[in-house]
Amino acid sequence: MKMNSLFFITSSLMTLVLSISVANAFQPSPAQEKIIKQVQVDQVAEASDRLYKLDSVMQANYAKTQHAVGQMQSPVILAMFNGNGGKYILRRDGKQVAVEPVPAIYEQIKSVSHTLVGIFEIVSPYFEYSESGNWRSALSDYNQAMKEALATLGNAGMPEEFEGYCRTILKGGIVFMDNALETGHFTAEDYSKYAKALLPTVMKTVALAGKLQVDHFEAVVKKWRAEMGEEEWSRLYAVVNSAWAMRRQNVHFQIMAQMMGRDAINDRLIMAEALNDVTEDDLLMLLGRVVNDRVLSILVFDKTYRMDVELMGESARAATQDAACPHYPAMSSDWMPYEEHKMPNEQ
Repeated sequence: MKMNSLFFITSSLMTLVLSISVANAFQPSPAQEKIIKQVQVDQVAEASDRLYKLDSVMQANYAKTQHAVGQMQSPVILAMFNGNGGKYILRRDGKQVAVEPVPAIYEQIKSVSHTLVGIFEIVSPYFEYSESGNWRSALSDYNQAMKEALATLGNAGMPEEFEGYCRTILKGGIVFMDNALETGHFTAEDYSKYAKALLPTVMKTVALAGKLQVDHFEAVVKKWRAEMGEEEWSRLYAVVNSAWAMRRQNVHFQIMAQMMGRDAINDRLIMAEALNDVTEDDLLMLLGRVVNDRVLSILVFDKTYRMDVELMGESARAATQDAACPHYPAMSSDWMPYEEHKMPNEQ
């Protein structure tokens, strides 16, 4: 009995030693462990890539279908924003007609009115330390350009009223810059005082520019509608592109809404607010514009968010209402406040 017990114990010990020896013989080295882990990682990555591929293929086919469907639509008006007042493109029956720009005087008075912004962009980085003088060269160049524009303003062929407004704006800017260059000093308060003194005149030019823009493109759209006839017009799609800062009170959206009627809004009349192929630089540039415009808005309008919406929006509304007739009835609309923190789909 004792011999059997001893044999059992001895066998168990031998089995344990053998098991430990076998385990030690197959224990992977650090290098082997690294390979095993890499294989596991690769397997996860492969599985993930195969899942991601499903959406990539879907997106590619989705884009192809979107392109094909978009190309086959007719009639379509594309109301495109640009620095010259806009460009309207009519796509109809496989043909394309483009109309631009608004009359030259629109660009002239806009250029003069923008001098308030032109001066702001030069001096605003130095509001707290104008004594550095690093702004002097740029401001001197802009001052000279404004003096040259003032000297030949009478040759531009503007109506007397328009010319008078432009002369006032140019002279006011030159006085501000002359003083800054002579004294070597300015503050945010100095700029604000200059800008607010000219603001009533600038808003008159804004109203004139808004009317020019509306009159020009409404005439174009009316002509296209007459060519189409009412049945084809009822099938019209229109797309208006807009940067973030100009999506509210957008001039071109107002024009097309006036022409197409309220029922078309967000149905056949679409606002395209996104940037295509956006990059980090695009986003940073947009952020810089928003922040910069809000500083300018405080100094000029005493409203932080006034520049968040299109400056000519109210003028365009007045112009569309003035041009209303039974065939194109005026649309009543209550603007939301400049500062709006609701989500896009909130009431």
